Amino acid sequence: MHFEDLQADYQGQMVFEKISARLSTGKITTLLGLNGSGKSTLMLLLASLKSTNLGTIEAMGEKIFYLPQKNQVFDYLTVEELLTINQTKDLTRLNRLIELFGLKSLLQRDISLLSGGQQQRAWLVYALSQPAEILLLDEPLTYLDLKYQQKFFTALKWQQRAGRTILLSLHDIIFAARCSQNIWFLTNNKLVSGTARKMLTGKNLVDYLELSSNYAQMLLSAIRREEVYEKRSTTD
Repeated sequence: MHFEDLQADYQGQMVFEKISARLSTGKITTLLGLNGSGKSTLMLLLASLKSTNLGTIEAMGEKIFYLPQKNQVFDYLTVEELLTINQTKDLTRLNRLIELFGLKSLLQRDISLLSGGQQQRAWLVYALSQPAEILLLDEPLTYLDLKYQQKFFTALKWQQRAGRTILLSLHDIIFAARCSQNIWFLTNNKLVSGTARKMLTGKNLVDYLELSSNYAQMLLSAIRREEVYEKRSTTD
């Protein structure tokens, strides 16, 4: 999927204009930006759920699934019923995700009566088991405790090994560094993209996320420590 010279507004206010990028096939890309920079708007455009003011989007016939930040059901619906909507016939993959996200004991529960974190786990399993080549996941870490953030990281790696293309929007720089091959920074007048190693620099964190230099360096140090830890873990 790629897009060129996109322009969009939200409630009559221009969000961004003339942004272009290519979503790398079979890779995980993380979209980073300030609140109000247009991350959700961009995902809606890519999912064909919002019209562009200007610009073109080419999806090359690939099926796209979009999971928004906030999900709500208005009728009684159990977790199990949710997981049967528009699902793949690959029950092995579905059951593996149910096990990973600890949903077995929640399958007969009304999803609207679950905690925020439990609901998010159900929605993530729903999204990750959809029959789509491209997944657009808008702030998927919302409400997740650290245990299930770790489980979500595992699920992302499963999806990547299966050849799926994934675009995430996140605010967690360390998680983005761990899971992503590519990073997009979005501002109101610019989208810059590149490999995670190239894009996650102190200058970019200051310029595009408006962090202080000291806080940016602290995050980068944490990323380096995480990389060392993961290398040791794989060799032990």
